[in-house]
Amino acid sequence: MNVRVNIAGAFAKKNELKMFIFKNKPLFRNMDVTVYDGINNCPWNGGRINRDIYYDDDTINFYYRNNISIALTFTNPVIDIDNVIGNELLEKFHSDGNVIISANDELREYIKERYPSYKHTRSITSFGKISVPMSDDDLSKYKELERHYDYIVPRCEHIFDERFKELNQSKYEIMLNDTCVYNCPFYGEHFEAIAEQNRLFNKPWKEGGHEAMYKVEECWLSDRSDFKKPDSFNPDSGQQNVIDKLGDTYGMDLKSTQIKLLLDRGVYNFKITGREMTEEDFIEELKLYITDESNLR
Repeated sequence: MNVRVNIAGAFAKKNELKMFIFKNKPLFRNMDVTVYDGINNCPWNGGRINRDIYYDDDTINFYYRNNISIALTFTNPVIDIDNVIGNELLEKFHSDGNVIISANDELREYIKERYPSYKHTRSITSFGKISVPMSDDDLSKYKELERHYDYIVPRCEHIFDERFKELNQSKYEIMLNDTCVYNCPFYGEHFEAIAEQNRLFNKPWKEGGHEAMYKVEECWLSDRSDFKKPDSFNPDSGQQNVIDKLGDTYGMDLKSTQIKLLLDRGVYNFKITGREMTEEDFIEELKLYITDESNLR
């Protein structure tokens, strides 16, 4: 079975992605690729505050010609099912292999009934408070989600937990390059605040103000935001003290040895984030995980 990789920035990073795919066509023939994004200022979007990012047919056709699927990040936990933009996007992208990433059960069932060609991913943003190590409740929640979704993006703190092996490994899409606070106390609350801005404003950065949106979106435990009490955490590099303590069981910013362990365990779905990265950093992440022979190849 081919490795499947879900890459950020379908339209936000379209130029970088097109060039990278063009230069590395032989590599992409040996893996199944999806590119994801939150577009058209849709209030169903979550994960990050909406930007003025819109689809275009040239980019869509480029992906389809290269057998690349497209995923829409409809991860807002609160959904107006009648929203015009959301329904227009569902019509536009309804095609075999395309994916809806969501966190709302009503939206999932609505799409399954009316747009059956989509695959479905449960967003990592839907996980709030978790137990580390995994609890019975955590395990039960994952098993219940397996009944309803093609893929599930689990919390990074759980992927090397012994109990995680009890789950259907082929269902899980592992985030490769997360650098969040380990078991962040604000995880669910932060993503709910981000999603709320997409419901409150048609164009959040313009209507809500850049400074206010920046404070909401940036890590609440870093000095980049005073939304909560700031700390010295650097969200670009992770918690070095926790990395040192946990070693290969640290489930973020994965190394080649950890990726191999997951592949050997039957995990073949992976996710590369980076919609907010600079062009240079984004390309370096793609090179690290896709062109480096020690990782996904």
